[in-house]
Amino acid sequence: MKAGNKKSKCINKVWEGRADCVNCSIKSQVLFSQIPEEKLNDMLVNIDNMTYPTGSVLYQSGETEGVVFTIRQGLVKLVRYLPNGTQRAVRLFGQGDVVGMEALLGQAYQHTAVVIRESKLCKIPLETIQLLKKEHPDLNQQIMLRFQKQLNEADRFITEFSTGTAEARLARLLLFLNSPNHGVSCDVVSREEMGEILGITTETASRIMADFKRRRIIFDVQEFGNNCDLAALRHIADDV
Repeated sequence: MKAGNKKSKCINKVWEGRADCVNCSIKSQVLFSQIPEEKLNDMLVNIDNMTYPTGSVLYQSGETEGVVFTIRQGLVKLVRYLPNGTQRAVRLFGQGDVVGMEALLGQAYQHTAVVIRESKLCKIPLETIQLLKKEHPDLNQQIMLRFQKQLNEADRFITEFSTGTAEARLARLLLFLNSPNHGVSCDVVSREEMGEILGITTETASRIMADFKRRRIIFDVQEFGNNCDLAALRHIADDV
């Protein structure tokens, strides 16, 4: 897909107040899950609770804003712009994931982060994390685990979304989107985004999705959007 001009940052984001990690509904999944509650209460004044609409840009490649984002709800993609003017989605992040972790190493962001499903995020300044690390060294272990998880997800993108037939890759993507971590229906991203993630054309993604619907692998559930025949998707994903 042609990138054209890079997207500008969202101007419609909504500040929902200060974060409440102590009473967070996904507390066990977040970066600070091992920090004592009383210490969290002292530090939360610097963490913003934000809502970003679909299409929002959290940060651009090359920026050094010095914040990371925890996703409480929603879906975010990382985009890399190629020299030939195309763009490729190289990672997806869902509930409980941390976006922008290269900031913890003092590095510029390596990708552009774009919201592809309205997202509720905690915006965490690097200074807050550094203060917590000094008083709670165990946080370093949590950070290392997050880096390892992102390495695992990078491997997954290569092995699952870049190999096999287009049909098999799309089935794997739908299974990924239907996982409990993301909490969304399998038909959550646009055909264009499917193409960015899988390295196929928008037309190919549309054709395969239409075929899946014809075969009742994807079907409408009235008020609840689309649902999937997971067994059929797993069979296709195996590329047999």
